[in-house]
Amino acid sequence: MSVVTKQVIAAITLIVLMSRIGQTKYIEGELNSLEDWAFIARFCFLSEEGRFQYTITYDRLFAVQNLLLYYDTDTQWPAVYKTNKTCREKEAVMAAGQNQVISLSAKTPFLSGCSEEDDVITCVNDRRFRSARERWWFLAISNCNTTKGLNLQYKFHMTNGPPEDYWRHHFSADEFYILPLLITFLFIYVVLLFAVLIFAVELRSRQLLHTTYRQFIVSVMLQTLGIGTQGFSYARYAGDGIGSPLLKDIGRFLEAASENIFLLMLMLLAQGYTVTKGRLKLSAAVRLTIFMCLYSAGQIALFAWENQLFDPGEVLYLYESPVGHGLASLRIIAWARALLSTAQTLAKGAGSKVRFYKRFATLAALWFISGPILVLVSSLWVDKWVRETVWCGASHTIALAGHIAFCVLTRPSRANANFPYHVRTSQVGVMTPTMRETEDEENTFNQHAYAPSSAVIEQALGQMGRKTSPHQQNGDWASHVPVGLFTVSQQVNNNASSMTPAAAEVTTPGVSTESDNSLSPDHEQRRITTQDGVQKF
Repeated sequence: MSVVTKQVIAAITLIVLMSRIGQTKYIEGELNSLEDWAFIARFCFLSEEGRFQYTITYDRLFAVQNLLLYYDTDTQWPAVYKTNKTCREKEAVMAAGQNQVISLSAKTPFLSGCSEEDDVITCVNDRRFRSARERWWFLAISNCNTTKGLNLQYKFHMTNGPPEDYWRHHFSADEFYILPLLITFLFIYVVLLFAVLIFAVELRSRQLLHTTYRQFIVSVMLQTLGIGTQGFSYARYAGDGIGSPLLKDIGRFLEAASENIFLLMLMLLAQGYTVTKGRLKLSAAVRLTIFMCLYSAGQIALFAWENQLFDPGEVLYLYESPVGHGLASLRIIAWARALLSTAQTLAKGAGSKVRFYKRFATLAALWFISGPILVLVSSLWVDKWVRETVWCGASHTIALAGHIAFCVLTRPSRANANFPYHVRTSQVGVMTPTMRETEDEENTFNQHAYAPSSAVIEQALGQMGRKTSPHQQNGDWASHVPVGLFTVSQQVNNNASSMTPAAAEVTTPGVSTESDNSLSPDHEQRRITTQDGVQKF
């Protein structure tokens, strides 16, 4: 089992242990407090369509307790929650005549639905909400005259729309469009994953399926699985109002892992890894490892904060926390580092990869900076009753745009002048041990270290009655010449006492060659054996 697989399993186990019962629309529990006022739950109701049903049971010794309904304007809920106001003052902010205070007393059964039997008060009733727009409503319990505190058992069922309305009945108003969005993104990602796998097969056949592209494949797969898992959780939630909070957390964790892998891939490509060099400096590898560990730890801390420290009395989303702001800052740092690394890669001579890196720098910059911008916009300008849906749609759009842009940029088509890879994976393995490095040197690819020289290409193609294109003359042959046209081989003398320099050949169809199973980049001779038996060096 690989180290990465062990880390993923350990992280999923941590999410399972941290997961708590989410904010379901069926809420059942017991309140036992020494205070005279306590918050219980919240929900975003539609005007006219929103319905709140409750069943409350408590001992007569704690009578009379009140059910309080606050809404989200500055003069109500924000004016009382986490303040030093007394119980009377917290009740006084609610407008008279709007039925926001429900006295849970058996003396007013027509208003509260309460009855008393054997010193136990049971209240069963429902309320509908009428407001100018969708509003967050907050439920609290109070008894300003108590000397014993608060004590009751409750069951709440909060809905929007009729039972037959599958897409809205159990959803809070800020969640209405999340399930359709997840279904749409899942369909798009399935198509994208299919295209990526087809490209991977093509690259593998050309021995161009490098580590960075494999990371891209894993990122797309994890994002697809994450969206599918969350979609399944929300589909169950639409049916029963409870869903599966654990599946939702696992789906979001898979998406976070996809983001981390995609970020790592962009950082590696920015430094030229698998494009202009086969190995990073030790110092660069250490810095990148430390940064990715910090970013991954921040993601786990974000899940821990939401599941353990999140305050349901405040309408917040995932990134409205110190940990979320820290992750946004790390992403800005990663953006700056990626731009600097790309500039350094270009300055060291990227050869024919300049076209790729110009487009790569633009797309990577947009992807890196879009996340922090989304956090800022959502915090300052998006209304709280639509924030959850906006965040879901925007964050998935950013991830999808990044994956599609990279897929298009690296598609293995001969018409794609931006194609970044030219050194085959088998050649990287042969090349690495032969290039002696000091601690401060990098294993750098030549412009096309393993391509035949332009003169050899031109001569070989001339025998076939073809002319070289400008791209082929510049050495950009991997995307424009069939892979099977040239095979480079090496002769090795196994006699240690008579080692000779390797002789490499370029073989054309119908031409006899000498070959074996090894390859060296340090070949000193090139020759073409034509059909008339003449050897040209």
